[in-house]
Amino acid sequence: MFAIPPGQQAGLWLSYTVVLLLLPVCAVIAGVIVGVSNRDQSPEDGSLVRQFLLFLAIFAAATWGITRLPSIQSRINPEVRLQEQLHANLAYEAIEKYSPSDTVKVQAALAKDVGNGVRVADAFVRIRPLFATLVRERLGFADQATAVMWAHVMGDVLQQMKAADPQKCLRTLNPREGAPQPLSEPVLSEASNAAFMKAVAEVYASASAGMRNDGTRKDPRIELQALQMEYRLVMEQMKGEFGDDAGRSKDLQWREAHPAMYCDMVLRKMQLILQREPAMAGTLLREYLRGGDIG
Repeated sequence: MFAIPPGQQAGLWLSYTVVLLLLPVCAVIAGVIVGVSNRDQSPEDGSLVRQFLLFLAIFAAATWGITRLPSIQSRINPEVRLQEQLHANLAYEAIEKYSPSDTVKVQAALAKDVGNGVRVADAFVRIRPLFATLVRERLGFADQATAVMWAHVMGDVLQQMKAADPQKCLRTLNPREGAPQPLSEPVLSEASNAAFMKAVAEVYASASAGMRNDGTRKDPRIELQALQMEYRLVMEQMKGEFGDDAGRSKDLQWREAHPAMYCDMVLRKMQLILQREPAMAGTLLREYLRGGDIG
């Protein structure tokens, strides 16, 4: 089982081990200092022993303190190093902060790759589909501005997927259970991947605030009737551009036969929604991107 260890107990034992291994070195240094400091003198044996033990204790304590420094622990303790790599990922850090239950899911997904020797950074790429799924589950609690932000990020993701292969765009939007998910492949640019992870973190932060319902959110309220009316206007624009195909996006067979057009339609619909005023756009996108039925 993969768990995120605190690193404290292991770090403590590693520090003990390093001090014990270096104790002979500390003893040699202490002996040299005692010998130099008592040159041309004839102190009693008891005094020499006390001086030696004092310097030995000083050097041993200094060695112990050095091994406990975070920079040293990250080098000698693989658990601490793993923690640092995990928390360097903004998405992971946000999920751990705002949702312990989702953290367990992310850790389990990471375990499959990290346990087989995959680099942590590469493992985070492989579990991007999980991040996307978790975001869809949380997006309903996020504010309107965050939904708009997520739409821009996903629009960029879909554009890159479509440029690589329309089928990748199709499978990103409609993953098949048991089939490879393109979002887990190294298709995105480094900048897009960083933007994706940052966006996941922002959705979690916004959704957490929304679930607390602490009164700080200032989103304008959009009535359901107005939302449905605006969505119908979007669909009319889509029909004007794509004809009867605009209504076929939910047809599985049609999607499979026309992946490029389907992807174009999804991207265009997002663009048309983004042209609305921010409150309306955010509310529409919040429903559309999580697969809700706007009507």
